[in-house]
Amino acid sequence: MREIGYIFFLFLFFLVFSNSLLAETSHFLIYSTRTYGDYLPESFLKIYLDNLKKKLSEEKVELEVKSFSRKEALNFLKVGSYSVIAEIKVITIKDNLSIEWKFHQFGKKEPRYFYVTGKRENMEALVNETFKLIKSFLEKKQIIEKIKIAGNLRIGEDVIFPHIKTKKGDIFDPEKLNEDLKSIYKMGYFENVEVKVDEGTKGVIVTFEVKENPSVKEVVFKGNEKIKTQDLLKIVDIEEGQIVTPKELDKAIENIKMYYEQSGFLGTQVSITTEKVPPAQIRLVFNIKEGKKKYIKRIEFIGNKAFSDKELKGYLSVSEKTVFSPVKKITQYIRAFIRPEPLAEPGVYNVAFLHRDLGKIETAYKNKGYIDVKIGEPVVEEEPDGVIIKIPIDEGPQYKVGSVKINQDLFPEKEVYKMIQTSPGKIFSLKTLKEDESILTHLFADYGYAYTKVDTKIDKDTKNRQVNIVFNINKGPVVYIGRIEIEGNTKTRDKVIRRELKVAEGWPYSASRLEKSEARLRRLGYFEEVKIEKEKGVKEEELNLKIKVKEMLTGSFAIGGGYSSYDKFVIMGDITERNFLGKGQRVTLSARLGAKTQRYAINFFEPYFRDSRYSLGWSLYNYEFVYDDFTKDSKGGAIKIGYSFTSELSGYIGYRYDDTKLEDLSEDVAQIILESKDINITSALQTGLIYDSRNRYFLPTKGWYHKLEMEYAGEYLGGESNFFKIVGEHQVYFPIFKLTGHITLGYGYITEGGAKKVPVYERFFLGGIRSVRGFKYGDISPTDPKTEDKIGGTRMFYLQTETIFPLLKNINLNGVVFFDMGNVWDLKTGFQSSDLRKSIGVGLRWLSPFGPLRIEWGYNIDRKPDEDSSNFNFQIGGEF
Repeated sequence: MREIGYIFFLFLFFLVFSNSLLAETSHFLIYSTRTYGDYLPESFLKIYLDNLKKKLSEEKVELEVKSFSRKEALNFLKVGSYSVIAEIKVITIKDNLSIEWKFHQFGKKEPRYFYVTGKRENMEALVNETFKLIKSFLEKKQIIEKIKIAGNLRIGEDVIFPHIKTKKGDIFDPEKLNEDLKSIYKMGYFENVEVKVDEGTKGVIVTFEVKENPSVKEVVFKGNEKIKTQDLLKIVDIEEGQIVTPKELDKAIENIKMYYEQSGFLGTQVSITTEKVPPAQIRLVFNIKEGKKKYIKRIEFIGNKAFSDKELKGYLSVSEKTVFSPVKKITQYIRAFIRPEPLAEPGVYNVAFLHRDLGKIETAYKNKGYIDVKIGEPVVEEEPDGVIIKIPIDEGPQYKVGSVKINQDLFPEKEVYKMIQTSPGKIFSLKTLKEDESILTHLFADYGYAYTKVDTKIDKDTKNRQVNIVFNINKGPVVYIGRIEIEGNTKTRDKVIRRELKVAEGWPYSASRLEKSEARLRRLGYFEEVKIEKEKGVKEEELNLKIKVKEMLTGSFAIGGGYSSYDKFVIMGDITERNFLGKGQRVTLSARLGAKTQRYAINFFEPYFRDSRYSLGWSLYNYEFVYDDFTKDSKGGAIKIGYSFTSELSGYIGYRYDDTKLEDLSEDVAQIILESKDINITSALQTGLIYDSRNRYFLPTKGWYHKLEMEYAGEYLGGESNFFKIVGEHQVYFPIFKLTGHITLGYGYITEGGAKKVPVYERFFLGGIRSVRGFKYGDISPTDPKTEDKIGGTRMFYLQTETIFPLLKNINLNGVVFFDMGNVWDLKTGFQSSDLRKSIGVGLRWLSPFGPLRIEWGYNIDRKPDEDSSNFNFQIGGEF
């Protein structure tokens, strides 16, 4: 009994004083330390415990490290020799440590655990974290074992947790949890947030119980008469089932007001009411009180001398109301259809557009040397019939360029100065300055300095009204291409893309080579989008490239049609795969079927034969044409071998064999057709050059295309035809503001051999979608003076001029207007410029999901008797 009473007395003693263990000296025993896993020096654990012992002593805790069995250590705890005993397990995996502490405390049956993890080299962090946990343990503070979220149905935990500062392993702090509760509530997604704390095995479990706000069942607008509900739904950007926050509602209100303001309705008021929709949703109602439009009576500029009022008004989206305002509005609708963008309604006062355009006026002045210009706040005077806008301008003096200095150490000084536009004595232009910065950056980047930065210093000399400019070029290190990765090519093989690149892994970086690589990939016609992204490598002088492509439809079923006097309605079709098996090969099966026509062909082209710079192409065909006076039956084929000299220039040689028979000739057929009956075999050698610098295969916007082909057919090659033919075609694409200009020049020449054996089917005919579009193919041709049969010519020339403009950019739909002219003649008829046949017309070009679509209608300007007044063509497939 005495022993029991003694133990009970000790228990009461420690119970009374255990809450002040840190106020008085506490005795802490570590009786066991064990290590597992990879090798850990003994010195590490000693340093760790020594540093911990030092920090604990500052808190009046004496830490001893002695080796005992667990039974011995527990006996020490029972008799009060130590207030706390602990054992340590250290698990090492390479440089990573996990230190497990197991505590036994006087008066507690169950042990307590905590863990400290970190890197071996972060000794100070390990010691500090351990000290914090031991201190909380001795102060009887709880450790947070786990944090949970409950009640969230639509809002994911990954959205909520970033707003909670309390982390697993932290000391339980009610004030900090209260702050976390407020932070979650401020997210705006929850109607109610509560914190629940439960005991865990190693600490406390904190649960944030949330009740979500009701989701949106429907969005309704009331009072909107001037703006369509469909447009407002896009502006508020709130979807059914969404939980909206107060911030999102405020933003929706501001967006509606701004949209009304941009549409000219000033003073529009918007409020929100909610209606409950069982079981747990709401109906959002936007109540709109629309403002009224104010029209602009007059726009005045005060203080402008360098620019006239008319010039300055050209920079403004807003305009004065005139009798032509309705016409301008119609024009604006057409522009919006072609190129969707926010535009101010003609004649309507619009604050947002007015203030936006003041920056354009300021830029215009600075591009003309007025760098001190100040555009004042517009003064708006309201009158019964409209508003008068007065814009004050303080132009300041005009500055010229004084001195120009380029601080660099790579190129000869004279060469660099020749490349920039800014030079002493010229009127200073901010636009030109920015262009020069871009030129210099590109110049250095082309020689491997990918991180080149141009720091331009402008020193304004107000006395002499000059601007002294210094371009400081920090070129950085020479950068080399690291990895080149390709993404998005599910069909096209990597090598097909890599062989078009003008850069390679390990090469010095080159901006121009990168631009050419992108242009070559676009020109393939395999991809809708091509983007080359640059990423820093592991080393500073290394740059990785990521080629991102979005593949387009390369296989297409092409169909075209037309009407001719011979064939009535003609259907032309082909099945083309421009990227056969993802190898970059082109295969085409084509056919032309009409009442009097049958035409079949197969074509194959390999641009990189056996992964070399050589190309290989071949074709086989079988044609039958039934004309009024004869039937033409042709069989044959051709083969071409090409070579790429540069990325733009290539050449080829080839051979063509054709066996043509003319049958069922009428009695009154033209003499040249009759003579052609006995010319069956054409055996010809071909050679040609092609230059192609267009920026893309379909719908190019800039670049050149040239093709010149020569063909010789003679009896020495085993044929019966005898002629020498030259055919050329030259195209140029160029930007016209935001449109594209396109000019095509074509010509041909045939010289007869000694026996004058040029069959009629080898002569030139014009008309159709590839030459003069107001005529059907074959309509433009010399005629036999006796029979009036079209017999073709030995000379031909045509010119196509067209302007291409976007209609719907998002679906690649373009419109075209054109003017064509051309003619065919021979030595007998001669060439007269007055004989040129001309046509004008319009058309559509669409890069559709089924392949390129081309529809064009041409009008015959100088129609002659028995000629059609116009011609309609359409085509799916091919290039344009």
